[in-house]
Amino acid sequence: MADNPVAHGAPTREFTITRVFDAPRRLVFEAWTDPRHIAQWFGPVGVTTPLSSISMDVRPGGIWQLPMIDDVDGTEYPVTFTCREVVEPERLVLTTRVRPGSGTLPDEAVLTVTFAELGDRTEMTFHVCGLAASEENAELENGWSSSFDRLAERLARVTSASTGAAR
Repeated sequence: MADNPVAHGAPTREFTITRVFDAPRRLVFEAWTDPRHIAQWFGPVGVTTPLSSISMDVRPGGIWQLPMIDDVDGTEYPVTFTCREVVEPERLVLTTRVRPGSGTLPDEAVLTVTFAELGDRTEMTFHVCGLAASEENAELENGWSSSFDRLAERLARVTSASTGAAR
């Protein structure tokens, strides 16, 4: 990882987002690892991640490709993760290359997602480290937070549909 700014002493940033979802842990984990779920929530409000364009190999060393499309102008934002660790249904560790403003080296950000069971609810903790301290990367936290708002909506729809079906 000689090209990682962290190794060169460049300023870095990290952030953590914690959310509690009204859904069982297994379902929240599946929402992260099943393309049919991830197509419904991945990306901030205003972008779509079409199911037909998603490729996910959910195992250590597997590659995830999740291209986001801007709903207004059709601009594509390719997102690629390498899956480092899968502990079902407790933890995911992914890496991704983030390219801040031109002229800088790419980051290899590490994303760690843990899922803690709280009865019928799940606490998800999302931690990112290894980002260069750039303006562009400062917006990533807001983008992920928006994605998790969409994830909460998706989980609410799925759990209410399954609860309704059980009646």
